[in-house]
Amino acid sequence: SKVFSTQIPANAIQSMELITGAPDAQYGDKSSLVVNAVTRSGLGSRPMGSFETYWGSFATYGENATLAFGTPKFGNFIALDAVRTGHFLDTPEFLPIHDIGNNETIFDRLDWLASARDSLHLNVFAARNWFQVPNDYDQLSQDQKQRVLTWSLAPGYQHTFGATTLLTVNPFIRRDQVNYYPSANPLNDTPATISQQRFLTNYGAKVDVATAHKNHNIRMGTQVMDTALSERFFLGITNPSFNPVC
Repeated sequence: SKVFSTQIPANAIQSMELITGAPDAQYGDKSSLVVNAVTRSGLGSRPMGSFETYWGSFATYGENATLAFGTPKFGNFIALDAVRTGHFLDTPEFLPIHDIGNNETIFDRLDWLASARDSLHLNVFAARNWFQVPNDYDQLSQDQKQRVLTWSLAPGYQHTFGATTLLTVNPFIRRDQVNYYPSANPLNDTPATISQQRFLTNYGAKVDVATAHKNHNIRMGTQVMDTALSERFFLGITNPSFNPVC
């Protein structure tokens, strides 16, 4: 949730199912663990919310806030979380050096019951990680940092055919941007100065039809998705003894 990308806030989850071992056919692109999470909704909810703040060692402080409201046909749920700490990457040293970071996330779910047979929802998520890369004692002047920006859109549509058949359509798109910044003075980076810029975009759609007949349940569907990756890396050796030509 901190190094590679960002994560959905825990206070936005209503329920969670973990599937281990051999997953069902509908999760054919997953190899081991499948997390089936249901996000919280404000559909039919009176205005309600929560706010929590906390602080602790290593100059750590943050907040978690939620707000839900709705009518029998419309609902909105929002979660806002933020944290700042001087021990962001949990380094094993007793005294963390250059390890300050912060994280902010916003999650919003909209629900609309268009009719007795049709329902739509939209999950919107955005997050940001910014943190320093921890130093050793021989890198005290090094000032490398990393920033991760994430956003995702996941609309959904459901239509019921009678009391036994359900059609579900879920398109989705998610984009991660990772920037790694060297020190302002590259010679302060040791044994190398590095930088990178990465973009990872995952998008697609999943459509399935589920029906129940007596003692049998049948589900048929398909999923189409694509992952677009763009990477740029830069590297410069600054320590003459790191890779000597001789």
